[in-house]
Amino acid sequence: MVDLNRRYLLTALGQSAALIGLSAFTARDLAWPEAAVRGAAPDEWEYYFPNRYDAQDQKVLNAFHARLESVNNYGPINIADVVNGRLTGVPPLSWNPYEFGYKVTRENVDDHARMYTNNNPLFADAAYPGATSGGARIAFPLVLTLEAMPAMPKKEGIGDYMVVTSHNDTIAFFEPIREGDTLYTLYQQQHCVDITPSTGSRYRTFVMSGWARTYNQSGELVAEGANILKESFHRHSDPAKRNPDGAHAWESPDWWHQRPMHIYTDADWDRIRKLWSREHRRGAVPLYWEDVKVGDMPTPTAVGPIISDVETDMMFHVPPMSTAIRANVLNPETFARMVKNPQGIYVMPEFLEKKPHPSAFSGAGKDSRIVRTPEIAHTDGRATLQNAVSGKCAAGMLYNWMGDAGWLKRIGWDIMPAPPGYPEAVIPSITKDMMPAQFDKFPYLVKVPALTGLRAIYHPLEGDLIISNAYVTDKYVSGIEHLVDLTWWSETLDGYIVEEGFATVRLPGRT
Repeated sequence: MVDLNRRYLLTALGQSAALIGLSAFTARDLAWPEAAVRGAAPDEWEYYFPNRYDAQDQKVLNAFHARLESVNNYGPINIADVVNGRLTGVPPLSWNPYEFGYKVTRENVDDHARMYTNNNPLFADAAYPGATSGGARIAFPLVLTLEAMPAMPKKEGIGDYMVVTSHNDTIAFFEPIREGDTLYTLYQQQHCVDITPSTGSRYRTFVMSGWARTYNQSGELVAEGANILKESFHRHSDPAKRNPDGAHAWESPDWWHQRPMHIYTDADWDRIRKLWSREHRRGAVPLYWEDVKVGDMPTPTAVGPIISDVETDMMFHVPPMSTAIRANVLNPETFARMVKNPQGIYVMPEFLEKKPHPSAFSGAGKDSRIVRTPEIAHTDGRATLQNAVSGKCAAGMLYNWMGDAGWLKRIGWDIMPAPPGYPEAVIPSITKDMMPAQFDKFPYLVKVPALTGLRAIYHPLEGDLIISNAYVTDKYVSGIEHLVDLTWWSETLDGYIVEEGFATVRLPGRT
């Protein structure tokens, strides 16, 4: 067992003040005056109270809630009818066509093995023992990340600006996902609640939650997921200043001011090489349930530094150039040709300068009318990393630890519990009672003795080395399954915790 208290004390003393005096940092930096953060006088914005809307907003929300109720009240669905295409267009299937009839391709499987497992042969090599199931190569399970919650309509004039200030996810896996599978996600429940403070706020805040099940083309239930999302909107008081087409612009908390850019030194690279050298993949050697103890810590893994070769605002995955950094740095021949970028990250010369991004804002997803507004997103050029990236890195670390005989039964994560610039009087926090039942393991870091009182209040950003850590919090037998619960967290090289979560894994028993 690793001495967690000692390791974290040394980490904090040697890298930054992020883990020392954290409450003082929070009090200072999370309570900026609202007008200063927004860069405009408060009376320029509408003032809201919960569940009080003008006629147009009420019309939009009535239609939105009716859509959600069509899911909640639909009743049972025969998955065979779904697979055979007899229920196409029925509301509970999915509002998002990219989530329905999703084909797991060879490229999907290869990319996820590269990005999050350092090409663990269990997922990267079809000839490796145990790497096939049902005649096909198994995929890293988080090739599927369910987003079962709804999202507020983006083109109906609810707000000029929207900010996401919390995202919680959990997903359970029942059967292997295989190369060549077609996955069908059926929404089971979707809800939206107005949590705008009763005292009023210049932000109208909604909590959206939901849960869904995913089946493969054979009708097998492969996964179930739940999510909860917090979206807040604000709008100019003067209609003449509002977005004329009704769409809103993306507003971002000021993650950049909160966490200055870390410049990697030669000493940092020595530490990174040591992290990589200590990683251990158990592989075919079983980890037996009886040999695990509460307080055990898997060996950390380090992915990145995660950087992009194109200008972007949000990164949804780990680019090939980022996973190549490890191999190139550890190879004397290629390392001799590498150069440091302005952040001190070693790259090949062709990646020293970024290429322009083909679209204005990658974080807009499929709504190209959502654009970044530079006066609100105080960026220094570092893109944010999408919430699932750290969760997938953590899952890769857990597979190293539990080996081929283990099974990732459940995993979940929490990001942005306290975004900078939005005190609770302006945008309230999500509480446990708002969460779907699948969030029974929340909260997370409180279960790790040395981390009690800490939260992942920072956001992962481009340039971060994502270091995945975990701590065994419980072990038990349920039916015939031998299960272990872990809390995991992602930290940066300079000591900031950027995401936290839990996992339940199934291990073989000796008896």
